Amino acid sequence: MFPSIAEKMVSGIPRESNSSPDDSLRAIIDACVSNVAVLDESGSIIYASRAWSLLDQGTPLSYFESCRRFTPPDSDEEPSINLADDIQDILFGDEKEFHRKYFVSSLSEQRPFVIHAARLNLPGTTFRVLITHEELPSIREDFRDSKELLIELLGTKILAWDGEVEGQRFTYVSEQAPEMLGYPAASWYEPHFLSSHIHADDLNWVLAAYEKQTRIREHFDLTFRMWASDGRLVWVQNLVSVGAQKEGVTKIHGFMIDVSERKQAEEVLKDLGGRLIAAQEEERRRVARELHDDFNQRLAVLSVELEQLGQKIEKPLGLHRDIRRLQAQAQEIAAEIHRLSYKLHPAKLDHLGLAAAVKSLCAEITKRGRVKVEFHQSGFPAQLDNDITLCVFRIAQEGLRNCEKHSGAESARVVLTKARNAVRLMVSDNGCGFNTKSKLMEKGLGFISMKERLHVVGGEMKFYSKPLHGTRIEVSVPLKSKA
Repeated sequence: MFPSIAEKMVSGIPRESNSSPDDSLRAIIDACVSNVAVLDESGSIIYASRAWSLLDQGTPLSYFESCRRFTPPDSDEEPSINLADDIQDILFGDEKEFHRKYFVSSLSEQRPFVIHAARLNLPGTTFRVLITHEELPSIREDFRDSKELLIELLGTKILAWDGEVEGQRFTYVSEQAPEMLGYPAASWYEPHFLSSHIHADDLNWVLAAYEKQTRIREHFDLTFRMWASDGRLVWVQNLVSVGAQKEGVTKIHGFMIDVSERKQAEEVLKDLGGRLIAAQEEERRRVARELHDDFNQRLAVLSVELEQLGQKIEKPLGLHRDIRRLQAQAQEIAAEIHRLSYKLHPAKLDHLGLAAAVKSLCAEITKRGRVKVEFHQSGFPAQLDNDITLCVFRIAQEGLRNCEKHSGAESARVVLTKARNAVRLMVSDNGCGFNTKSKLMEKGLGFISMKERLHVVGGEMKFYSKPLHGTRIEVSVPLKSKA
């Protein structure tokens, strides 16, 4: 089946846009020269292109009932099926999309037209159905015009393309291609043009992803680096739609967007985040040293002097008891300062490594008696970068703090693993759990801190939790930075 305008425009909605999905989609529809309309969950047309000619008002399903499905004489299909029936299948989830011929039964001339309808997977919970009304002879021309208008709408750093999976060959690129990488348009049509210009560090995983995704998915996107003709590295995001396979050839099409500026901004933010975290940790070290080496020592001396004073004063007994009480209080304050100093920056992390520090953390929480923490580790001792060690420890610390303070759990489990290419941490509990789709994930300072630390070291984190079913956090930090 020939790829429709609907498929093209769904894959072309920019994901990083600050506008709502409906605003972006409406702008694209307005730019189309084809007959395109968007329905809501009730089947009502909420907006359409200027060229939309199937009907002029937003009373859809009643009119769609007069549009009968075009049934060839030798077909077994029911001749009474109309466009409203088919759209209802989309609305109720029985079909994701269709591409069929229809005619208006009230007209004497049964001139067929083509309707393509597809359910859109917009961000959030917005439900939309996009339909196109096309005349068969002009499908290709309208599609090309729409692509060019879409590119003009979104800017010069996006090109439209058609291609074939077999042979890794482009069959069409828009006029923005030479501007994006500096190569003439003719070069893009050479076999293996894409693979020959992908950065060597990205090449293997990109080709593997294309081979896998084109077999199992209709739409996907990949972000990778390509070499420009002048030696520049250009970050591109490739939005891919997979078409039908015919005679052993799989057609694909989509849009390629230059996202180099966005990537540079991300790197600047990542560097800034790393510096802020490093400054925070350095300040924690300084405060921890002062607490341990100054205040703690002075309290220790005060405790000793109180003990000596108590030995000199035997009577009256009340004064002797008061001195012993002050001595006990000084010792308690010294212990609390020691605990606070360790919380700010554990000395074991520097001297004994990650596994020993996390084990000590679990033992300390268990000792306090609120939660019994079980600890398992494998692959340690191991030499790790300081930023990775500190990142994993802080996430374990924050995860167990949340478990102890908020979950109401009786037990928790921490598993720390050093694999060949990554350090993995799992923190789980049997507590009250929470809804992972709630605003807690976005606004909680603990979650934000975890994400910021992982962003600096290129790590990933997954949350698994349900109310009354506990919580599990899984963290993976690569030992080598991702490309």
